Amino acid sequence: MERFPERVFPTPICENGFTGMALGAAACGLRPVVDIMFGDFCIVAADQMFNGIGKFSHMFGGGFGVPVVVRARVSPQAGYGSQHSMDPSALFALYPARRIVSPSTPHDYIGLMNAALRCDDPVLVIEHQDLFQTTGPVPGDDRDYIIPLGSARTVRPGRACTVLTYSTMVAAGLEAAEATGIDAEIIDLRSLDPGGLDWPAIEASVRRTNRVLIAEQTARGTSHGARIAQEIQERCFDWLDAEILRVTGGAAAPVVSRPLNMAALGNASGIGAALRRLTG
Repeated sequence: MERFPERVFPTPICENGFTGMALGAAACGLRPVVDIMFGDFCIVAADQMFNGIGKFSHMFGGGFGVPVVVRARVSPQAGYGSQHSMDPSALFALYPARRIVSPSTPHDYIGLMNAALRCDDPVLVIEHQDLFQTTGPVPGDDRDYIIPLGSARTVRPGRACTVLTYSTMVAAGLEAAEATGIDAEIIDLRSLDPGGLDWPAIEASVRRTNRVLIAEQTARGTSHGARIAQEIQERCFDWLDAEILRVTGGAAAPVVSRPLNMAALGNASGIGAALRRLTG
């Protein structure tokens, strides 16, 4: 803020207001970045997000972009309580005209954020709290490094089943595969919006393994899994040898109590149990 006073605007806690300001800035030719401190607070800006940013180009005939990047932190394991723990990405995936990315490593964060900053569509970047404490390789010699939106990453090749996951559950999937000894292929989806899922990569994996597990940390009702499972059935039914399983959090939101907080979330133990059931 001190270094770029003409570019960085501190505002009160008024998400609907400053998100609306970003829409106006984008319509005037700028490329604004909105920082929403917790994913739950996206709901406060829902009118601007859904009825404004998401529909603006469509309502006025298209032919122009609405390059608004929204960063939203997700902190389900931090004990911040129910109003500071939500992953809103699946809610946004219900509405058209938005890209959604959720990086699992520092390297992918740089590549996906650079892609978001150059995209002419609105982009929601989900930043998990775990990523803030994660160290790892980055493309240090290329600050403009880009991972194209809509490209998944095979984290671990395997033949026994396909695990579709993202964000912090990528590491949980690796942990579960090692603990169970099951030859699971783990795919980091990275892009989560319906138009951004990497179906060539997903379909190729399902045809190899014939079994699918979708692993997410967030509550079951607000996760992407049901939508993804339905489309896998439509695209890959002839290659499935078992039902599609889902690992998610429970029906309740995380709370401040650590035991209750952790009980509300999907985890490596749940993935391990599902892998045994799927391949047993």
